[in-house]
Amino acid sequence: MRHAFFTTALFAALVHMMAPGFAEDMHDHVSETEGLRAIHAWTRATTDDHALVFLEIENTSSETTTLTGAEADIAASIEITGFQMIDGKPVYVPLPAMPIQPGRELHFEPEALALRLNDLTGPLTKGEEFGMELEFDHGHLDIHVEIEDAHAT
Repeated sequence: MRHAFFTTALFAALVHMMAPGFAEDMHDHVSETEGLRAIHAWTRATTDDHALVFLEIENTSSETTTLTGAEADIAASIEITGFQMIDGKPVYVPLPAMPIQPGRELHFEPEALALRLNDLTGPLTKGEEFGMELEFDHGHLDIHVEIEDAHAT
């Protein structure tokens, strides 16, 4: 019985992957260039003047690369930040450039690391997306950032 469930679940996943639009959806979730891969960049909907972007960066090359920053038309500046509790309050503090060793991953996730977008040009609305460029010591990587629910985790 367990085997039948697994086979059915696998078949359903394969059918979904072959459905029209799946490849295009995956394209928006994964960006790659010269040994770097960014996976599922997202942020929360907000009307604030700042937002946090979360994603996973993989270094598939044989050399260390360093994330030095990012740019987006919708923000005046972007900082690499880390989560800390200061005087009992949760805050994200600026961090220096982040090296990524060969074959390693760097995870930006809530209450850990994030890319903070400062001085947004307008609200971020659930269901929309925007472009952002990650800056590395060896080049740039264009990504799509999905805007999720305001309470997404």
